[in-house]
Amino acid sequence: MSTPIGSRRGVAVISLAFLAIAWGAIPLFVRSDVPSTHLVAMRVTLGAVVLVAFSVATSRLTFPRRRAGALILVGVVLAAHWLSFFLALNLTTIAVTLAIVYVGPVLAAALSGPLLHERLSRFVVIGLVIAVVGMLLVTRPGSGATLAGFVAAAVSGGLLAVIMLLGKPLATDLGGLVVATWELVVASLVLSPFTVQAVRESAQHWPQFVVLGALFTGVAGVVYWTAMRQLPVAVVSVIMYLEPASAVVWAALLLDEHPDALSWIGVGLVVAAGMLATRGAERDEEVVGFAEAL
Repeated sequence: MSTPIGSRRGVAVISLAFLAIAWGAIPLFVRSDVPSTHLVAMRVTLGAVVLVAFSVATSRLTFPRRRAGALILVGVVLAAHWLSFFLALNLTTIAVTLAIVYVGPVLAAALSGPLLHERLSRFVVIGLVIAVVGMLLVTRPGSGATLAGFVAAAVSGGLLAVIMLLGKPLATDLGGLVVATWELVVASLVLSPFTVQAVRESAQHWPQFVVLGALFTGVAGVVYWTAMRQLPVAVVSVIMYLEPASAVVWAALLLDEHPDALSWIGVGLVVAAGMLATRGAERDEEVVGFAEAL
């Protein structure tokens, strides 16, 4: 008996969309007087604490013996990705950073076919193209670009693609909670020297640390990897373009920045791309359901 359409992939799409919109507010936290290394270290550490506590409470804290090496690698890459991302936000503009970093999901979507043997529906391919165009409109680079910022953002984008391609089979095999928990544990160990510095030097910024760590990293990590388990990488890539698009809205609401007409058109294109990706996921679910019925 097949699972009803929307009960799995539909929920995954909606959850991922809300997550992407929430993550669009992260640059607002980074643009502060807190060192980026402190923000990243406390983010992964508090996120790991939340998920380890939850796993212990539900008797699900076990480190998987199979694929342990790949899981550790994802944690190390995650630490490097966030360090380079937060560094780029401090070295160049938010627009330049997001425009470059979000080349990563494009690479992941393009490579998911040959590397993960995923089938791309025409809805997802069209949606991906529309999302890229929308993202470029929203985050088109302007003044303030620097060579150092460009390099940091490019490194972050490449590492994001690596995380998506490595993490997809892990989430499918081990589950979203396991991947989210242990990648953060590994990342927190890698960044532990910066965590010690943050506790000593940035104690007054605990509210920021808690929001970034417990909510935007711990809880969000489970949502992300659970969705990744249900959806093809290309679909995830399209939906995650809501993050740079929503950053424009967050900036308008909280920083009194007023996007121009092209930016709002870009937001609309990204939303439309997400709807197409959702349709592609539903069509794939219909095919699976029909095959199971046979």
